[in-house]
Amino acid sequence: MRASPSPIADRFPRAIGLEELEAAAALQDRVDTKYLVSCDVFAALAERLSGTHSVLEIDCRRSFRYHTVYFDTEALTAYRDHMQRRRRRYKCRSREYVDSGVCTFEVKLKGLRGRTIKHRMAYDRARRDELSEPALQFVRDCLERSYGRSPEGDLEPALAVTYARVTFAAAALGERVTCDFDLGFCAPSGAAGRLAEDTVIVESKSASGSAVADRALRALGARPEGACSKYCLGVGLTNPRVNSNALRRLLRRHFRPGPGDNAGSRVSTGQAVRFAA
Repeated sequence: MRASPSPIADRFPRAIGLEELEAAAALQDRVDTKYLVSCDVFAALAERLSGTHSVLEIDCRRSFRYHTVYFDTEALTAYRDHMQRRRRRYKCRSREYVDSGVCTFEVKLKGLRGRTIKHRMAYDRARRDELSEPALQFVRDCLERSYGRSPEGDLEPALAVTYARVTFAAAALGERVTCDFDLGFCAPSGAAGRLAEDTVIVESKSASGSAVADRALRALGARPEGACSKYCLGVGLTNPRVNSNALRRLLRRHFRPGPGDNAGSRVSTGQAVRFAA
């Protein structure tokens, strides 16, 4: 029988609570390495991590649903900056932790030597699909502080993403591994798509970039994927007008166009927000 992430997480020998995880491995400044693997490789990875890692558990749950809305300009400036690997690039998004109802707004920046730096603020769940004035100011402050510039142009909802996540962490090592599956995309146009059923997006997060999970995955034959941003993959899959040449191999192998089961992912159009000069 094919392996499935949720039962594997349920059988994992040790659990860690959210407070302990955030205290030991929050990793707001980190190196991210992403992999796309089969569910069977995920099962083998979990077995290899069982001696060093714990699985995140909240209220007896070990698999959690996420709903994320990314914001970009009409010209998809953030998407294009990422595809061109520009050093000073960013993404901004709202994120609802569906099981708890908690919502945050996040800005992800690229720092020196490709490090990922994430800034986060609490957010009103009712405004998940739009940018509030405090969120706009938060984006501005993050960019001015890190890059010495303001955002360019208007921002509007560009892509909604839903998925389930299992998280492993080695508190003593300051390492975290997120494993995303059952992932669906939906664009404002209504175009949609999904991650293939037998695929898991694994992201190793550590201060050094050479974590236990990275070594285990390489031993299992997995290789890092540099162009594995969920936002970029979703835009490349749902928007035929963008240049997605660098993503085509991953999209063809691991993603499927079509409506799928993500009707709840829709984002509205006409919600552009202008930054004051």
